[in-house]
Amino acid sequence: MNNQQIAAFWNEFAPDYVAAQNESRLVITTDLTAYLCQQQILPHAQVLDVGGGAGRFALPFAHVAQQVIINDISRRMLAYAQQKIKAAKLTNVTVNLGAWQQLALKPRAQVVFASMLPLEPAAVAAFSRLATKYAVLNRAVVHHDSLTAEIQKLLTITPEYDPTDDAAIFTAYQQVVRQLGFQPWQKQFTYQLTEAVTPEMLRAEWLDQLNWRQQLRFNQWLQQKFAGRTQIVAKQRYVFKTLLWRLDSR
Repeated sequence: MNNQQIAAFWNEFAPDYVAAQNESRLVITTDLTAYLCQQQILPHAQVLDVGGGAGRFALPFAHVAQQVIINDISRRMLAYAQQKIKAAKLTNVTVNLGAWQQLALKPRAQVVFASMLPLEPAAVAAFSRLATKYAVLNRAVVHHDSLTAEIQKLLTITPEYDPTDDAAIFTAYQQVVRQLGFQPWQKQFTYQLTEAVTPEMLRAEWLDQLNWRQQLRFNQWLQQKFAGRTQIVAKQRYVFKTLLWRLDSR
């Protein structure tokens, strides 16, 4: 997709994405903010949040940083960010509309940060040039749902690519950063969540994508799995990794 198509996608998807963020029980924003403060990266710094969307990380950062700039390609995502900025009465957060590649490839802040940015490893060098002191890339590298995995195995369904379950790209980032002459380090955050699930929830999620043979096996599995119970517990495991490197250490 070109930048115009990407912007259109995120403008349309923004309400659902923001709603999902608001409902999320993951505390990665709190934990990562605390870690960046512990490492003396955030306090009193100028921070550029690339692809920062509705401000999921930028707003917590703003409580300790000197200034935060949210860059995003989606006008609607930034509108949500501005609503949150106003509600939080923050005066040190500004927004910048546009693809990050269109930013002048010169330092825009002391710290450049991105979480789940669709950043190709080859673009890490350009990303690094946007700050003077630190670069920080945060990625979800594992997302495992016990029931989803069980159903996929039962019905021989090949999992679709999930950007929140991609450890390979994080390894590629590490290799590129080292090739650029930096000495990166990483921090891992692991979360275990549970969710009560009913047969109706699983039917709504799965039935439409199954052929009749799969539907038959699925319904048999449901009867055995629930065995008269109204709900069971699904276990979810999330792993985030954060890659950090000093830009003035070469």
